[in-house]
Amino acid sequence: MKDLYSEGATGIAKLIIDRAEKLRESGGAVLVFPHRSVDGDCVGSAGAVTLIFRSLGANAWIAMPEPLPHNMAFMGIDDLIFYPPQDFLDGDMTVNGHPYELAFSVDCSEGHRMGDNCSIFEYYEDSLDIDHHEVTHIADPLKWIEPRASSACEMVFYAAEAVAGLLGKSIGQVIDPLCAGCLMAGIVTDTGRFTYTNTRPETLETAGILMELGGDITEVCYNLFDLKTPSEFAISNAACAAARFLCDGKLAITKVTNSMFEQYGAGRDEISEVVSRLRNVGGVEFACVLRETEDGAVRGNLRSKTDFDCSEFAERYGGGGHKRAAGFTAEGADIDALADEIIKEAGKFL
Repeated sequence: MKDLYSEGATGIAKLIIDRAEKLRESGGAVLVFPHRSVDGDCVGSAGAVTLIFRSLGANAWIAMPEPLPHNMAFMGIDDLIFYPPQDFLDGDMTVNGHPYELAFSVDCSEGHRMGDNCSIFEYYEDSLDIDHHEVTHIADPLKWIEPRASSACEMVFYAAEAVAGLLGKSIGQVIDPLCAGCLMAGIVTDTGRFTYTNTRPETLETAGILMELGGDITEVCYNLFDLKTPSEFAISNAACAAARFLCDGKLAITKVTNSMFEQYGAGRDEISEVVSRLRNVGGVEFACVLRETEDGAVRGNLRSKTDFDCSEFAERYGGGGHKRAAGFTAEGADIDALADEIIKEAGKFL
């Protein structure tokens, strides 16, 4: 573990060990919460934390806010997933027969980013957290927030290393092949297969160790980046073809409407690659993909190359993320009006 992460990793590892012991004694369960509009890092880190708790003899499940996307089915984590019913807090609050006693969030720190699971996460004020997004207003010894890390999964790996060290175990006793695959999925997602500027030497070292522990980088990269359904192929091409290039080619923006999803028979997660394709066009500094959601909102995905701060821009619309990659959900927005506003506001910086 690098010194950069050692203090935070050791602190959260001690908490994991302590809470796992309490859960063993009580028979209770921890729910691990990813954010909505799931990606490889939030799902991977949620799966890994769940498996780490299970390696310590505790009951643990991922509290999924939505169905697992088709391109993540290869991860083999179906048995780790729990979909909380809408009346969960009004019922017996059990998770597959075990009382819900601990909340743990990954890749996000705030309940409002968890969709319908928000109130379940916020039921416990003393929740644990591992997050690599910069959240300046949160300072809590129960939460490890490290914006310098490439991904939540990289942080979870260091936490697992610390757990192993504190318990006198080998890393393989804490990270099994399934866990290694989950962690690999998150790291390759948030580093863009190790091509983004958040890729540090220790990130590559971590990936190498995960390969030795059973993480199949070839399988992970193919499924998360290359595998396409016919409908995904069609709607992604249509979204790219409809893109507008403005501000002397520095801004690329496209809209994906409900009628387009219906026309191509595509799922909402089947345009995830479009924003990166637009950003990769020569001359583009800022790319934005807007898509209508089934509940009347507009989801925005943002990517940039150089000085444009996507996170700061997303905060204008109640979202957040990283400087080069961020997102937001605008409830009840009109997609055309929102696109015009974004073009106007982004143009001020381009």
